[in-house]
Amino acid sequence: MYLCCHYSLITKYIIQVQEIFNDELSQIFENAAVALVLVNKEGRIKRINRAGEDLLGQGVFDVYGKLAGEAFKCVHAIINDYVVCGKTEDCPNCPLRNSFEDTYNTGNNNYKVPGNLEVKIKDNVYTLYLLISTSLLEISSSKYVLVTIEDITKERVLQNELKEREKELKELIATKDKFFFIISHDLKNPFATISGFAKILLDDYSSFSDEERESFLQMILESSDNTYKLLENLLLWSKVQVGQMNAKLEKVYIEDVINDTVSQLRTMADKKDIKIEVSHPNNLSIFLDKFMISTVLRNLITNAIKFTPKSGLISVNVEEKENNIQVSIKDNGVGIDKENISRLFETTEKFSMQGTDKEEGTGLGLILCKDFIDLHKGEIWVESKKGEGTTFTFSLPI
Repeated sequence: MYLCCHYSLITKYIIQVQEIFNDELSQIFENAAVALVLVNKEGRIKRINRAGEDLLGQGVFDVYGKLAGEAFKCVHAIINDYVVCGKTEDCPNCPLRNSFEDTYNTGNNNYKVPGNLEVKIKDNVYTLYLLISTSLLEISSSKYVLVTIEDITKERVLQNELKEREKELKELIATKDKFFFIISHDLKNPFATISGFAKILLDDYSSFSDEERESFLQMILESSDNTYKLLENLLLWSKVQVGQMNAKLEKVYIEDVINDTVSQLRTMADKKDIKIEVSHPNNLSIFLDKFMISTVLRNLITNAIKFTPKSGLISVNVEEKENNIQVSIKDNGVGIDKENISRLFETTEKFSMQGTDKEEGTGLGLILCKDFIDLHKGEIWVESKKGEGTTFTFSLPI
């Protein structure tokens, strides 16, 4: 009697301890930071934890008894209105299926097997990047597989973005290196001209006529001016590239900006007897960086003067189109070959032509124009035909 009573107490105690232990295990299961899914030999879900519910976007009662592929909304799970799992030609590559089957059939545990799973949610297909671990459990004489799933989709997307950024950065550095290589060569020529003619004048000054000396000095002046313009544009461009130059928008009348710029360039145009016509709506105001847009206009109109023959015509036209204004600078000059148009705004392509009076260009002005227009979230483009003239157009949002 005493032994019987003692045995009963021990049994009761063991049951209580087992219940406490099971309750603790259940708490651990439910509150694990990673998704835990318990599946039977058919791959049907018997239990999931809270992290698993978050991953699947469904509660335990929604997915109980479902095949894992169906619960995940795998794109291969439903065929011809029948729910299947592991039946299509793509399924042999399924990380969930392979890990589960290997563990169930061999008893081998798998640890953090990487794999991708395509899922369909509200008619949209997404790729989940997962780390899958599987272990064999025996509960009440039945075998189950505990699937541990870590969703690393955000980390993988971020990693891919970083790789893409790294690739873009390497390409950008290579582009800039090539660009500065081109610019360094462009700087050598005018300095060589300045140094060469200065040396000639010093060595044989008395042997030249006044006209010849004036000619040499004129060449030195032109080379100096061209070099100064190149360095000035290069300085502005470099500030844009390193983020030291942002558009400081202010409300201005576009006609004032255009008229001021044209007025500055009248003397240059008069030397070639070139007429500049301006057409614009009155009192059209817009928010813009006055310095930048003045620089764009100055570069474009200067180019038009440079590549237009004597007694030519340049038209500056402003139009309001929807939520933008379009400014066009049209000339009847020499035009540009079709194959060279695509090179005009490229930093890796050196393209510069002599003007109709053999004026030299820096090759950087148009690149700077594009950067300034980009900072205004606008666009710039060119239309040209060899021998018939060129039209540069840029648009700015109102």
